[in-house]
Amino acid sequence: MSTTTMPAPSAAPGGTGLTFLGVLRSEWIKFRSLRSTQLLLLFTFVAVVGVGTIAAFLRGTIIDQLMKFGAERPGAGGGHTMTMDQAVAAAGAQGINIYGTPIAGLQLGILVLGALAVLLIASEFGTGMIRSTMTAVPKRLPAFFAKAIVLVVVSYVLTLVAAFVTFLISIPILHGYGIDMSLGMDGVVYSIFMGGVYVAGVALTGLSLGTLIRSSAGGIIVLVALFFLLEIGTSLLGLVPGDFWKYVGQYVPSVAGGRMLEIGDKAAFISPLSGGLIFLGWIVLVTVPAIITLKTRDV
Repeated sequence: MSTTTMPAPSAAPGGTGLTFLGVLRSEWIKFRSLRSTQLLLLFTFVAVVGVGTIAAFLRGTIIDQLMKFGAERPGAGGGHTMTMDQAVAAAGAQGINIYGTPIAGLQLGILVLGALAVLLIASEFGTGMIRSTMTAVPKRLPAFFAKAIVLVVVSYVLTLVAAFVTFLISIPILHGYGIDMSLGMDGVVYSIFMGGVYVAGVALTGLSLGTLIRSSAGGIIVLVALFFLLEIGTSLLGLVPGDFWKYVGQYVPSVAGGRMLEIGDKAAFISPLSGGLIFLGWIVLVTVPAIITLKTRDV
C-alpha cells in the first residue's frame, strides 16, 4: 500500500506563510493586469514624449528669434541680434532651459500618474475590495508599502524612458536651429534622472491622498489643487504689499519640485537642494497621516 503525500495547507491569513514579497507580487499582478492601467501608462508615455517634442520645436524657435531680433519683438525694428550663447542665456533667464527639454512634458505625466495613484487605492475603498485586501494582509501596512513600491518604480522607470526618448528626438530638432544638445551638456543627465524622482514623488503623494480621503474624485481634486492650483493662488500673493508674500509661492510642492530639477542658483529663489528637501517635506506631510489612518481606522 502506497502512501500519498498531501500538499501542505495554505497558511491562514496573518500566518507565517504571508511574506512581504508575496504581498508585493500580489500588488504587482493586480496593477499590471488591469487594461485601464496599461492604457493610462501608454497614454502617459506618448503624452510626455509628444509634449517634449513640441517643446523642442518651441525652444529652438525662441532661441532662433532671439538671435535674429534680440529681445525686441520680431518686426519692431531696432532690436539687437544675439549670438547663440547670448540667446541661450536670455532664454534661460526666462525659465526656458535647453537642458530641461527632455522633461518638458512632465506636468502632464504627474497629472496622469498622480491620478492613477489615487485610483489605485481609493477605488478599492469605493468598491469594498479593500476589505479583501486587508483580510489577506491583516497588518495592513505591508499592503500600502507594496502598492507604494510598485507605483514608485513604475513611475520612475516610465518617466526615465520617456525623458530619454524625448532627448533622442530633440537632438535633430534642436540641431536644425543650430543648437547642440548632448548628454555632456550641463543639466541634461541630472534633469532626466531627477524628473523620474519628481514624478515618483507625486505618485506616492497621490497614493497617500487616496488612502486618507478614500474617495477617487476627492483625492484627485486635492492632488490637482496641490500641484496646479496652489501655485496659481500663491502667485497672486505677490500683489500683497510686503516682500514676505513674494516668496511664499516658492514653497508650494510644484514650484519646489520644479526647482529641484534645475541646476544653478538664482537670485531670490530657493536652491535646487532646498527645493528637493521642501518637496520631500510635502510628501512626508501627506504620507505619514495616511499610514497612521490606514493602520487605525476601520476599512
